[in-house]
Amino acid sequence: MKRHRPAVLVTVGCLMALTTLTGTAASANPLGDAHAQARALQAQVEHLQLQVEVASEKFDGAQANLAQLVIEQEQATRVATSARSAAAAARATADSSARALYMSGGTMGLYASVISGQDPTRLLDGLHSVQVVSNANTNALLAVNASMQTADAADASVAALRTRQDVLTAQAANASADVANALAEQQQTLADANAQVVALEAQFAAQQEAEAEARDAQTLALAQQAAAAVGLVAGNPSRFALTVIAAAETQLGKPYVFGGSGPDSWDCSGLTQWAFRHAGVLLPRTAADQYAAIATKVALGTLEPGDLLFWATDTLDPTTIHHVAIYVGGGMMLAAPHTGVNVQIQPVYLDGYFGAARVG
Repeated sequence: MKRHRPAVLVTVGCLMALTTLTGTAASANPLGDAHAQARALQAQVEHLQLQVEVASEKFDGAQANLAQLVIEQEQATRVATSARSAAAAARATADSSARALYMSGGTMGLYASVISGQDPTRLLDGLHSVQVVSNANTNALLAVNASMQTADAADASVAALRTRQDVLTAQAANASADVANALAEQQQTLADANAQVVALEAQFAAQQEAEAEARDAQTLALAQQAAAAVGLVAGNPSRFALTVIAAAETQLGKPYVFGGSGPDSWDCSGLTQWAFRHAGVLLPRTAADQYAAIATKVALGTLEPGDLLFWATDTLDPTTIHHVAIYVGGGMMLAAPHTGVNVQIQPVYLDGYFGAARVG
């Protein structure tokens, strides 16, 4: 899990039971006990931030699917309405034809009338006319049946889409509730922790983040050196990439809000989707879907500005991707990190790093 470090311990996720934070008054080493409690709190904060990110991406996915579903419902409803109108018109034609046939004694009556005519030279023409009338009646009835089948199929599609809408609405609500409950529980737990433990937790987290940043920077540099050694050198950023980065930079300082898609707040995939759309490319809504949609994957050692970087809970499973950022060069990236932190440029981190992809 990345060092998604809240500023002054901004609350971020649902917290596990804080049993390790209940030291005893009779402890022989109160400072050591506080250190242990602080480290446990730090681990829990990081774990809970991951839970919030995963829930946020589930919420984004459900919302995006709901938007697409509304479009599909409208299309299916239009098909059903059009088909029923066509069926009504075809039925009117069939009814008119049926009345004409009835008034003339039916198809057999028409044949009898033609055959009994006094002018044998007009017999074939008359028989042809009777056949035309009969075919028109049959075709009108077939048109009614076909239109009704189309309308029924469209109605069934609308019903299925409404069922799917109920499922997606429930998924979005559950994901939203997961985030809200997580934040509330985190706030309560931090409020219950004593000031010394909280201060130590912040100290430990800052120290570990600095150490991890140094390690990750070295790992990135070594990857770039290894790539260069075999002739794989990152090129200059394209005009497209510069447009994406410039768009994203206009959003620096805006707050992270789960489900945020602008213009005043963002989550990670909402920001990347907007920046790329500004440059003329429409990406899916969630980080996992964005990774899947981009064909060109990029090795760590050949990152170029404008590449998208992805993180996952399982670095072997792309469906578990939960975070995305834009590489801006020099080992830095632009991202909407997490609750309590604004859109910012930060060092690339590699805890949970899944891979990178390049558009164009």
